[in-house]
Amino acid sequence: MQLLKKTGLIAAAILLTIMLTGWVFIKLSAARNATVYAQQWSENGNCVIKTYIPHYGNGLPSNIVRALSTASFFRVYDKAGNLLESTEWVLDMHEDGIQDYARWGNQRAIYPTDMGYEGWTLPQCT
Repeated sequence: MQLLKKTGLIAAAILLTIMLTGWVFIKLSAARNATVYAQQWSENGNCVIKTYIPHYGNGLPSNIVRALSTASFFRVYDKAGNLLESTEWVLDMHEDGIQDYARWGNQRAIYPTDMGYEGWTLPQCT
């Protein structure tokens, strides 16, 4: 009986590891193949905030990840192209960059979410 319990736990751990690995692989692939939907430069031209639409691919695993993920994500870059901030791996909020867009306001990079607006204060962009 103990052997059966241990075998079941090991099988469950292996299955969970495979599922998490697949989810991360699909998320990374979707971000790598994402399309820039919109962009806006800061007033002084030091930074740009871009709205991306990820491409999750086809098939059941990709459709599951798509259903549990957001339709867009945002990244802020300086004018040299260095990534400053990203919502790509924010898992506790859903961004909505298709209905609205990211922009600059009050010296902040502002982006829409399902709970209102969030943003970053980036001194190098003001």
